[in-house]
Amino acid sequence: MSSEQAVLEALRSLEPSAAVKVIGVWLGDHSLHAVQETFQEAVLNDPALCAHQGGMTGGAPQLKPQSSVPLIKAQAPNAAPLTAPTDPQGHPLPSSNPARMGKLYDAEPVSSSRVPGELLMKPEPVFHGERDNQQREMAPVYQFPMHVIYDPLTSGLESDSHFHVEEKQIIAGRYLVIQYLGSGTFCHTVQCEDLQGEGAHRFVCVKISKNTKDILDQNLWEVKLLKLLAQKMDKEEQKCLPLLLNCFYYRETLFIVYELLRDNLYHIYKYIDECRLPKYFTVERVQEVARQCLSTLVSLHKNEVIHCDLKPENILIESLTTCKIKVIDYGNAYLHHDQRCSYVQSRAYRAPEVVLGLAYDTKVDMWSLGCILMELFTGKLLFDNKSVQSLLASHIALRGLFPDHMLRDGQLAHYYLDTTPGAPQCLVGKHDGKLCRMHPHVSSIANVLAHYGCNDAAFADFINELLQNDPVRRPSAEQALNHEWLQQSGNGTCTKYCLSSKDCGEAGQRLQSKYPSMNDLDSPSSIQSTTDYVDSDELIGPATPQSFREQCYLDRERGEKKKVDKKWSRKSIGQRLSGSSLSAAVSHRTAPQLSGSRDVANSLDHMAVSPAKSGGNKFTNFLGGA
Repeated sequence: MSSEQAVLEALRSLEPSAAVKVIGVWLGDHSLHAVQETFQEAVLNDPALCAHQGGMTGGAPQLKPQSSVPLIKAQAPNAAPLTAPTDPQGHPLPSSNPARMGKLYDAEPVSSSRVPGELLMKPEPVFHGERDNQQREMAPVYQFPMHVIYDPLTSGLESDSHFHVEEKQIIAGRYLVIQYLGSGTFCHTVQCEDLQGEGAHRFVCVKISKNTKDILDQNLWEVKLLKLLAQKMDKEEQKCLPLLLNCFYYRETLFIVYELLRDNLYHIYKYIDECRLPKYFTVERVQEVARQCLSTLVSLHKNEVIHCDLKPENILIESLTTCKIKVIDYGNAYLHHDQRCSYVQSRAYRAPEVVLGLAYDTKVDMWSLGCILMELFTGKLLFDNKSVQSLLASHIALRGLFPDHMLRDGQLAHYYLDTTPGAPQCLVGKHDGKLCRMHPHVSSIANVLAHYGCNDAAFADFINELLQNDPVRRPSAEQALNHEWLQQSGNGTCTKYCLSSKDCGEAGQRLQSKYPSMNDLDSPSSIQSTTDYVDSDELIGPATPQSFREQCYLDRERGEKKKVDKKWSRKSIGQRLSGSSLSAAVSHRTAPQLSGSRDVANSLDHMAVSPAKSGGNKFTNFLGGA
C-alpha cells in the first residue's frame, strides 16, 4: 500500500467531521485557504466518506481560515465539530472532547516562525500600586528588641560568612541541635532542644537564614510582620499564627526560633499514600483544614495582609489525630496598601489575575486554598504547572475562558494569550522541551471529584466558588466560612485518625508515635545523656524521614527552586537515601546503596551540617557522612 493510500485509509477510519477537521487545520496552517472549498466539495462527493456511518449528518461543517495559533486541535476520532461552541461573549470555547483524568489539554508542536513574537518572550515582573513616601514619613513606627550574640575573642568579621552547624552543637550557648529538618529558598531549619526552655517549648524549630543581605532582609520581614500582627490581633486570633519564640543575630547570621510543629500537609499525604496507610484527607478532614485556613485568612485579611504563598508545604500539622493545622511562612506576604510584585505564589497555586499581570488583593489566597483542598483530597496537583502556558490551559479547561476585562487590563496577558477582541484564547509555550500550542479540553471540578469517588455537590460548589477566574466573583474568607459545605458537620470537629497495629504495620506505628501531646513531654536530656538521646529513635519532630521527604520533592518536580537547589537535591538524594536508617521502616522502595564521599558544605548550599568528632550516628548517616 502506498503512503497516499495509507493516509486515505486512516482518514476514512475517522468520523467524517474529524477527518474534515484534521485536513482543514492542516490546510489552514499551510496557508492553503484557497483550496479549502474544493476540498469540502470533494468530501461531500466522496462515496466512501458519505457511506461511513450513514454519511455526514447535517452536511459538512463550513471550513474557515485558521488563525496563526488555532485554539482547537482535532486529530482524535471523537473530535468536536470544526465550528467551536461559543461563550456568552461570542468567544470559542475549548474542545468539548472528554479528557482522560490528568490530561486537561493537548500539546501540538509548532514552529516558532508561525507564532507571534510576543508569545515567545519571557515577561519581566510588574509592580502594582505605589508607595506613599510622604505617608510613610508621617506614620508611627514600631520596634522590637533583637539580641546580638557575639564572641569577645573574635575581632572583625567571621572567617566564613556561612554558618556551619554540627550535630549536638549548641548554638549561641542555648540551642542543642538534634536533627536537620529541611531547606528552603531563604533558610535551613533544624530541630533543637532549648536548654532554657520549659514544657511544650522545650523543643523548637530554628530557622537559619542564608547569608545574603536580600535574604536576611526577607527573613527579618517575616519577624517584623509576626510582631506587628501580634500587636494588632487579640489572643484568640494569635493562636492561628506560628509562635515566634526568639530572634537573634549570631556569627553574622540571623536565627529565628519558632515553636516545633510537625510535618506539612504535602509530606503527610505523600507519606500515607506511599506507605499504603488508611486515607487521611477524607472529605471530613478536608473540611476541617478549610475551616482552619479560612479562619487564619480572615484574621490576616482583616489586617490587610496577603499571604501570597499558600501551599501544602506551608501548612503544618499540629495534631494528626484531630487534624489541627497552622499556616506558616509569612516571608512572602504583602501588605494590601503597599506596592506589590506580580511574581508571587508558587506556580501550581498561582491565581489567574497574578499570571495575567492584574493588580491583585486578598482573593489570591482564596484561589490557592481551593487548589490546596483539591490536592489534599485527590493526592494530585489540580492544575498543570510545567509552564505558565500549561497552567493557563489547565485553568481554561477546568474553569472556562477568562473574562474580556482580565485580558484587556492584564499587563502580562499578551505574553501568553492572543488578546485581540473576539480572538480565541490561544496558548503557546514550552511543553516537554518543545514549543507547542496548548489545546484545552473541557472538564469540571465535579468531574475531577467524581473520578476520585466523590459526588458531593456542595463540595464541588465550594471549590467552584474559590476558583472563580474573575477575582471579583470570588468570595472573601469570611463569606467562604459561611458556605453550606462547611456547615454540614456543625460542631467543627472531625473523626479522630486512629491506626491499629493490624492495618498499619511499622510505618503507621511510627507515624502515631511521632504525634504524642507536646505538653506531656519531658526533656530527654534531663533523664539521659545528650549522646544517647540523639542516637536513639525517640526523636521528637516530624514523622516522615528526611530521605522520604526529599524524594517527595523530586517526584513532584515543581521546578520552583533555584537551579543550585535543584542541583543539590538531585546530586545528594541517593546518598541521603543510602544513609538513612529510617527509610526501610517507612517506604516500600529500596534505597540505592551508594558509596563515596561528598562535599557536605556544598551539598547544603553553603550551610554545612557535619558529623561530630565523637563518631557517626543517624544524623551523620543521613548527611552521607562516614
